[in-house]
Order: sequence, then C-alpha cells, then structure tokens
Amino acid sequence: MENKTELLLKVLGPGLTLEDKRRLKGIFEMYAHVYQGEPESVWIRHFDIAHILVRDMGMGVNTVLGSLVTGLLEGEKVKREDVLSLVGPVAMIIADGLNQIHRLNLGKVSIASENFRRLLLSLAPDIRSLLVAMAENLHELQHFSSIDEERKQLALNTAQHIFIPFAHRLGLYHMKSQLEDLHMRYSLPEVYNNISKQIAELKPKQESVFRSFIAPIRKALAVAGIPCEFKWRFKSIPSIYHKMQKQEVPLEQVYDLFAIRIIIQGQLEDEKAECWRVYSIVSDIYKPDTSRLRDWITRPKASGYESLHTTVTTPEGRVVEVQIRTARMDEIAEKGEAAHWRYKESGRGSEMDNWMREIRDVLEKPVPEQDEGLVSKARPADRIFVLTPAGDVRDLPAGASVLDFAFDIHSSLGASCTGARVNGRVVPIKHILSNGDVVEILTSRNQFPKIDWLQFCITSKARNRIKRALSEDRLKEAEKGKADLMRRCRNWKVPYTDELIERLLKYFKFKTALDLYASLSKEEIDWAELKKVASEGLPAAVIPPPPPKKKKTERILNAPDDAIVIGDNTRNISYTLAKCCSPIYGDDVFGFVTISRGITIHRKNCPNAASLLSRHEYRIVEARWYEKAGEAPYTVQLRITGDDRLGLLADLTNVLTNEMKINILSVSLNSHDGFFDGTMKLQVRNRAQLDEVNHRLLKIKGVARVKRFFD
Repeated sequence: MENKTELLLKVLGPGLTLEDKRRLKGIFEMYAHVYQGEPESVWIRHFDIAHILVRDMGMGVNTVLGSLVTGLLEGEKVKREDVLSLVGPVAMIIADGLNQIHRLNLGKVSIASENFRRLLLSLAPDIRSLLVAMAENLHELQHFSSIDEERKQLALNTAQHIFIPFAHRLGLYHMKSQLEDLHMRYSLPEVYNNISKQIAELKPKQESVFRSFIAPIRKALAVAGIPCEFKWRFKSIPSIYHKMQKQEVPLEQVYDLFAIRIIIQGQLEDEKAECWRVYSIVSDIYKPDTSRLRDWITRPKASGYESLHTTVTTPEGRVVEVQIRTARMDEIAEKGEAAHWRYKESGRGSEMDNWMREIRDVLEKPVPEQDEGLVSKARPADRIFVLTPAGDVRDLPAGASVLDFAFDIHSSLGASCTGARVNGRVVPIKHILSNGDVVEILTSRNQFPKIDWLQFCITSKARNRIKRALSEDRLKEAEKGKADLMRRCRNWKVPYTDELIERLLKYFKFKTALDLYASLSKEEIDWAELKKVASEGLPAAVIPPPPPKKKKTERILNAPDDAIVIGDNTRNISYTLAKCCSPIYGDDVFGFVTISRGITIHRKNCPNAASLLSRHEYRIVEARWYEKAGEAPYTVQLRITGDDRLGLLADLTNVLTNEMKINILSVSLNSHDGFFDGTMKLQVRNRAQLDEVNHRLLKIKGVARVKRFFD
C-alpha cells in the first residue's frame, strides 16, 4: 500500500496544503487498518481509480478523497461520522452522490435513453461523483479479463451509452479516447485488431508522406519569417472505423486518415491575419479545394474553437487536410475548452447539450477543486426522473404524484390506478414522487377516475385524461337523461324539437343540452315543472290532464327512531340517504328535494354537492342529525389496500368482530403480485366509531390505506 500512496501523493503534486496532506494521510491509515491482512486485489482498485482521476482527468484532493471514501463505507467498515470528520463535507457529498449512482440497478435500466443520462446527472449534486463513476468504468475496461461475463457486457454498455457521450460533451478527450478504444477492442475485437495491424503497416509510409509534404511549406514559412510547429497524427481506431463505414472504402482509401497541423508560434498582434498569411503560402504550394475551406477564426464556433481548415491536393494526387492555428488556439482546442465533437456539429444543441455545456463551464473554473467549485448549478430543479420496474426512465415535473406517473405510462393504467409500490413500499395515488424512485403502479378493475383526482395531478396529460374520463361518464348520464326526456315527451304528446330544448335550456339556465340531460338523469330537475315549461304554447287538446294529486299525510313529529331534523326543528319528514355518498350519523349533511324520492340526505363533502348547490340552490334544505335519536346501525363500505400476506384476512376480522364488536356484512379481497385490494361492508353506529375502525385497521401489518368506498 505504501507504494500506491506515495505514487498518489506524487501525482497530486507539490501544490498540496498541509491540511490536504493530513486528510490524505488519515484516509491511508484507515485503509491500512480496515484492509489489514486482506489481499492487495481487494483494496488496490480504489487507489487505481484515484490515479485515473488525477492523471487522466486533472482532478484534485476532494475528488480523490470522495472516491476513496466509498471503499471505506462499503459494508460499513468504518463509521460515517468518523470519515466525515476526517475528509470534510465536500468529499462526503461526492461519495454520497457516487453511492446514489451505485444503487441504480444498471442491469435493469434502459441506459441508452437520454432520460437515463439526465437521471444520472440529477442524482449527483456534485458533478465530481459522475467523474468518479466514469473513472470506475475506465478501470473496469482496463481490467476487462478479470471481471465476470455479465459484468463485462454491462461495462461495455455503460461506456457506450453513458460515459463516452459524457466525456464527449464535457470535453474530456483523453478519457473519451481511452473509453472508445477499449470499448471497440472488446466489442469488435477482430475489426479492431485488423485496423490496428493495417495502421502499423502504414505508419512508416505515412511518416515519409508527412515529411515530404511539409518540406516545401517549412522552407517557405522560414523565408517569410513565420515560426511554426508541425504536427500530424493518425485518427483513433474507432474514428477510422466509422469513417470507413461512412465513406464505404477500405482503410487505405480514407482520404482524411491523418491530419497535419501548422501551429504558429510566438506572441502575435493579429492572429487572424497571420493564419491567413500561412494559408496563402500553403495554397501557393498545393492546390486548395475552396469548397472545403472552413474559416473558424473569423467566426469561431459556439464552443470557442478557432482554426482555419483547408484541404489541398499534392502533385501526386494525394488529398491532405491542413489545420492552421496559433499556439493559443491549439492550447484551447487540445485541452478541451472547445471539444472536438463540437466543431463537427451544426451548433444547434439539444436541451441536454445546453445543460451539459453549463456543467462543463463549472468544470473549467480556474480553481476547480474549491469547495463550491463543482457543485452542479445546472441541475433542472423543476424536473425529476423516475424509473419503471422494467428500467425505463420517465421525465416528470417536480411535484408529480403517483397518478401523474401512471397516466404518463398509459391512460388505462392511470384510470385504474389504486396506488403504487415506490421503492418497495406501498403508497397512495396522491404520493409525491422523488428523483430516482422506482415505481410500480397498482391497479384494480373496479377503480375509475374521480373528480378529486384532479387535486393530485400537476401534469396536463394526467389532468386531461381524467377530465376526459369524467366527461365520458357524464356523457353516459346525458344519454340516459335524453332518452328519459324523449320518452316522457311522447307520453305527454309534446313534440321533441330543437326549439323545445332551447326553451328548456333558457328556463333552467343550462349552457348546453349535455348539462340538461345529465341533470335529468340524476333527477335534479322536477319533471312536473319541466312538463309545464314544455307544454307552454301547445293547444289545450293535446295537453294531457294533470294526474290526480295524492293526499299528503304527515307523520308523527316525535317518532324516536327518526334521526334527521329538517330545517329548524322539523322531523318525521320522508327522506332517504343518498347512495352517492352514504351519510352516517355524525356526518355534516344537507337535504335536497327530489322529484320522486322526496328529500335525499347528502354529506356536505359529497362529490355531487357542488353541482347541486350551484344549480338548484332553491331545492336545498337544511338538515342535521337529531341529537337524542338512537344511533341505529349504518352500513358503510371501506376500500382497503396494502401488501398481501398469510393471515391478513384473519387479522382484519379479528380486530373488527372480536375486539371492536363490529358486524361485518361482506368481504371481498383480491390479491395480485403480493398486493391486495378489496372492500368490506360493515355496520357502524356513527362517524366516531368509523374513525376508530379506520385507525385500528391501519395498525394491522400490511394495511397501507383505508378509505370509505364512496369517497
């Protein structure tokens, strides 16, 4: 271990402060204690990754400490508070972000999707966590032969779909080149080895071509007094392979197999003019292809890349790409401020490109390892990324609920949603999701959208689907109401016409015929009153005589079993309890005068209450429970959901019948994939007893939700 720690200190350089050295020494001592007696292969991986971070990515002490901390926290080898006090909060944030990434089951996640890459970024509040994960992926590819087969394929997929694109966008060219090279070496070994062999055979010839090509240019520039440096290189094997495929030619016919750079040295007053001067000299010697001239010094790329590119043809017919730039321009291009991929693109970056550009700006601050330097300020706080059990990543607005997620998957899934299992825990439909949650939607064929669902949704897709479903239910009601109206018009011998409907809409103050028909279906309109309006203007002969009035009989006012008081102090009025909300003794209620059923008693929070109050206020009467009335049993239905287990039904019935002496009328439980959803019909004395039932049932192991069925 001493050799590894000494090498790491050497690579980090003389810029280490005394505090940095103290923290590093403390971590080294912890490793020596924790891994004492263990083989080197157990711990050496963590130090190799730290070397990659420093040597290949230019990271500093906090990133190294954050990376090494994960090796100590695995299996809780040391106490978290001890590590935190040693390394400090910044390194711990890096380690926590890395652990968040490690917790993702990449084998079951669609890592090729753009949404997954965004999820990965959002899980790491400090971008350095992601850089450590990138170094881990490179280390796996460097030790490819020592990992198992399943892990090999995952390492290749992770490099291809996650870290090569990230390195590409972040301008980490050396990392990108290594990842691409190793990925191709193991995913296409025959192709890789064949191209590598051909390059080795071509290299002496290409070096000769390079020397003969630059000789006249070097001489002309020397005469002109322009000091220059010449560079040339083969393109990478993956790049050459892509060009062979794109151009559909063998390797030796790839015309831009290698490129020549002319780098102007010294301090220059006018860099642009000097680049054009060199271009003039080159084009005097070799014939340029003006159609392939690329001027990125007059108008640099959005990335900041500056260079003058031209393609020339030698007398022998060889086509060569020449890049002309100053030493300053070359420094920028080589070190990543202008990523090579940027100047191959149109410049119209996607949202992800813009996001990553902002993150790269943070990476390129002058002092990248300051405590506040690399905390990502680019994470979109208004978005979360949530996974399905199959590993698909869904992009949702922050604050989205289980219902939003369900409707985002499919409208039918949302319409039948009863809750969800989030990270293995059963939650209700209104549960607010968090970034990185794994969500499994739970459904029931007896579930249908309700008006109060709109309170739990923030996405327009979910809200529109719910409104559409509610509209379809209303349409069914309207069709029934229309059929009733047409039938009654035939009986009354009243013509059913557009003029009649217009008259009814105006009289009953409805905006649309749909509203009129729906109200008729729910018996919110007095048919006798409607008949009178419909018959206006008709000849007397066609108006049927009114039915004989039934003699009104009043009930005894002080009947002891009458629990409802109408108005101030009137009891024994004929009433029924509304089926839409099933009120019980203790609920806040009101009365509604119907046409054929007398007064119906509704709960004040009944789903239909708002409609009744706004459209038929004149038919609303005050109602309350009679305080001295006996508390007769009331029937209620409860919907119960949660995790299924052996003995659950026995526990439910034991609590209700043996402990609470509640009469159970019926029970229906359905179980699917370890989750149960069912209803129970009970008899309770009042609202207080019902509340106690709910409270006791929720204490039973596995029960996640208890709610009145008609809520």
